[in-house]
Amino acid sequence: MNLLDLMQAGEDLRDKALDRLESIVAQYSSSDDDVQDEALARAISLCGKEWGSYKAGLEELVRRREAHSSSTDDPLAIEMEVLRLREEAEDPGALIRMARARRQLGGQENTERAMIVARYGSFEAAVSLTPVETMFVSAACHLADSDPLAVDGEGIAEADGPWATLAGWSVPWHEIPAALALVVTDVCPLPTSVADARAEALSWEERKREREILADGPGKAVLPTACAARHRMVEDAWRRDLPVRDAAEFEARLDYWASRGGDDGTGYGVLLLDWRRLGGMALPSSGERTKEKARRLRAEHPDWSLARIGKELGISRQAVHKHLKL
Repeated sequence: MNLLDLMQAGEDLRDKALDRLESIVAQYSSSDDDVQDEALARAISLCGKEWGSYKAGLEELVRRREAHSSSTDDPLAIEMEVLRLREEAEDPGALIRMARARRQLGGQENTERAMIVARYGSFEAAVSLTPVETMFVSAACHLADSDPLAVDGEGIAEADGPWATLAGWSVPWHEIPAALALVVTDVCPLPTSVADARAEALSWEERKREREILADGPGKAVLPTACAARHRMVEDAWRRDLPVRDAAEFEARLDYWASRGGDDGTGYGVLLLDWRRLGGMALPSSGERTKEKARRLRAEHPDWSLARIGKELGISRQAVHKHLKL
């Protein structure tokens, strides 16, 4: 056997070892914990025998995967696979933990799915429009950007059904057209209290969550367009549009900003305005507070000079004199 034959034989043995390692690693996604644990032990043993360590074996597998990718492969999928293998090389068992976490999450979603179906009586009933959804969809169907089609006696947009674009609107964070806002308000007046707006917004969130769990495609994982507009409007009423009238409503408003508000500081302004709207709870201005402090310090320390009082308050002697004189 010449040198080339020996080199070829070595390459063949190397490829066979990598094939074996790849098949073992594939078992990391098994639904059986024992199979996963056994696969990890076998992979560690094989890598130690063939490449000196588990990390070295996984890195060799990564290099082959990168070298053997073709133009028909999804570049993003290849990149993610390589990234996960590198993570496994650095942290043995990472792929198994990830698979178990996905399995646990899937089990939870299956349980939720079963509970939703049981609540509605059947899967078909659960994914169909509820009476409330039908009310808004039917009222807004004439705004659809496609010709209407009668379904169960109601006008529903033909192209995307209840999820059709209405008056040019379908993206929740875009401004709702006046025509669409008018329709969903006319068919059912908006809540007049922060607490009621919160309750309706939460009910829409729950229905959206149900659709996300039950959906078999991206289109049906969101609320119907008219309902999404209604949800957006009552959420706006909850978070800022309606004035608070008592402590309970202030707490309801606070709940929004504590659990859903962003980090841009908008919530502080809304809550401060609400606080000042509550009778008898207006915050004093900074000038009034300073004047009161100056007079209190003067009464408590009659021997203090104006300069000393000013030093305590962080203001000038002249400012102290002005506050005490007023």
